[in-house]
Amino acid sequence: MQALRILGLLAMLGALAVLPFVAASHIVYLVALIGSTSIIVAGLSVVIGHSGQISIAQASFAALGAYGTAQLANMAGVPHWIGLPAVSLGTALVGYLFGLLSLRVADHYLALTTMALCAIVQLLLVHLEGWTGGAVGLPVPPLALGGRILTRPVELYAVIVPLAVATAWFLYALQGSRTGRAFAAPRMSEVGAAAVGIPVLRYKALAFGISAFLGALGGGLFALQTTYLDPAQFGILESVRLIAIAVIGGLLNPLGPAIGAAVFVLLPETMGALGRSMGLVFSLLLIAFIILAPGGLAGLAGRIRLSLARRRAEGSRR
Repeated sequence: MQALRILGLLAMLGALAVLPFVAASHIVYLVALIGSTSIIVAGLSVVIGHSGQISIAQASFAALGAYGTAQLANMAGVPHWIGLPAVSLGTALVGYLFGLLSLRVADHYLALTTMALCAIVQLLLVHLEGWTGGAVGLPVPPLALGGRILTRPVELYAVIVPLAVATAWFLYALQGSRTGRAFAAPRMSEVGAAAVGIPVLRYKALAFGISAFLGALGGGLFALQTTYLDPAQFGILESVRLIAIAVIGGLLNPLGPAIGAAVFVLLPETMGALGRSMGLVFSLLLIAFIILAPGGLAGLAGRIRLSLARRRAEGSRR
């Protein structure tokens, strides 16, 4: 089973490496869009899936990454390959400090606090016209590397997809790490975690910091693909959409963000005129997965594999 899993992962990586050479530009663009979206959603896998905290602020972290990187390039001439990591680290600090302040509340109060943060950030994007372009929006300067402007889908793919793969690997490594276990302990019992010496508040805030970093990183990459930023892209509804992507993909599976992002990016492409009803479709999907498959598509696939393995084992005994 382990060997088959490794072969499957190698085949997936090989397909991603070959794709830009054999697929149409639009397909390459969509796969890169899945990659940037999965990086944003990976932050929710950390803060909701691993740490068990409710966050409706992921769109605001993506907005800080997108607008911050764009404005560093516009106003100060800072290239994206410097500006994006710097803004992501700054957003991680904001997320960590916000976690220290807000995580003294829990459950629905925490959800309301993060929702308020998302609303505040969107209002600032609209009203700070000198910095953000206001309701009109903001053009995003293209990515440049060594004097070469990278705007073609295959060029952005070469930047975004490796980062998305590295993010999935980070989620996998986090699960078995000491930090990952410290994240999971308060989710099961805060009293028990504190009793064995885990600094619960610090790890909760750290989860928010990591979530903010990944949100800003993915938001900055998303901005490079859209080339134009609109405050409407980063509101509360977008945060709810990101949560739906995380739930449908699988909150505790390293590939869950990519799987959920693929559903939300590719499904509208295949529905044609029905695309206007995508809000209803995704809402129904979210309800169905919460009730029938809380582990998401990744968890459902794992259950199917386990069931097939048991049947083969039972068949061999007979």
